[in-house]
Amino acid sequence: MLIWCLITTTSLMEIRFVNQSIGQHIRKIRQSKDLSQENMADELGISKGAYSKMERGITDIPLSRLLSIAKVLEVEVSEFFKTGKTISKAEDSEKNYGFATKGDIEELAHMIGKLAKEIESLKAQSLSGKEKTPAKRGGK
Repeated sequence: MLIWCLITTTSLMEIRFVNQSIGQHIRKIRQSKDLSQENMADELGISKGAYSKMERGITDIPLSRLLSIAKVLEVEVSEFFKTGKTISKAEDSEKNYGFATKGDIEELAHMIGKLAKEIESLKAQSLSGKEKTPAKRGGK
């Protein structure tokens, strides 16, 4: 009886680990596509709580549900089982961020940096110009 309990407990722990691993992959992919749990739940026709439990590995995810999740996320089901590194949004240079790519965002950041330097330069010029201009005094 004790051996059966140990085997059952070990099996349950392994199942829980697999569920958590699948849920983590789903979460990373969902987040990389800027979707909320609420968006996913709505697309799947389930409650946000039920969807959250799947991502956290608390409940088993039926194959039919995995297929539906993959369809919503526009990935193959096999993506949920990969053990390698998942590409993050910051590493995916071809990924669109709304209407801008990573390259577009980097270019904007560079332009903002240049503008900040120009503003500082103009402020410095403005302050140095005030010091050079003699103050007008009232009187005759």
